[in-house]
Amino acid sequence: MRERIVEAAEKVFSEKGFYEAKVYQIADLAEVSVGTIYRFFKSKEELYAAVLKKKLTELERRVEKRTKHKSPEEAIKAYIETVVDFFDEERSFFEIFMREVGSLSIIDEERFELSEWYKGYVKKLARIVSRGERRGVFKELDPVGVILAISGAVKNLLYCSMKGFVNLSSDEIKKLLVELFFKGLLTSSFSEGKALVTSK
Repeated sequence: MRERIVEAAEKVFSEKGFYEAKVYQIADLAEVSVGTIYRFFKSKEELYAAVLKKKLTELERRVEKRTKHKSPEEAIKAYIETVVDFFDEERSFFEIFMREVGSLSIIDEERFELSEWYKGYVKKLARIVSRGERRGVFKELDPVGVILAISGAVKNLLYCSMKGFVNLSSDEIKKLLVELFFKGLLTSSFSEGKALVTSK
């Protein structure tokens, strides 16, 4: 029941945004009563946050699976490809995610919890960059900054592609980002001694 409500909420929030979405619309789509929704979620804000948490946790699991036991350069490539594929598959959620970034639509308590989750997620990925720096594979740059730069580029390119601002497929976006970041991130000695890992 809870899962069905969250899935319905994802569709309604993606189409209407947080403020325009009504709880009764979510209830109708989930084929439950409004009262049933409030048995699981104390407010629309909490339901909105549940949609974000569910999908972001799924993304985190995919990234961890794809980057595990890989060299730093292979892990960064896998991270880029996984995020692009995930958001390309989950377009309804991507609309919600992009709307939430930089907005103030959910209450402070829920936003704080999501913010703390995101900080932990970025720190995990930043360890890959740190490992690459220690091995002399990557230039000595701020690891968190590198991950945030990659994440921002992925989101912006995908969003512009989905909205028709640029004509790029998801495969083209992956190739562009992998080439761009590796040429800027790899040390000259490493890139000269080993062929660049490119996205197929």
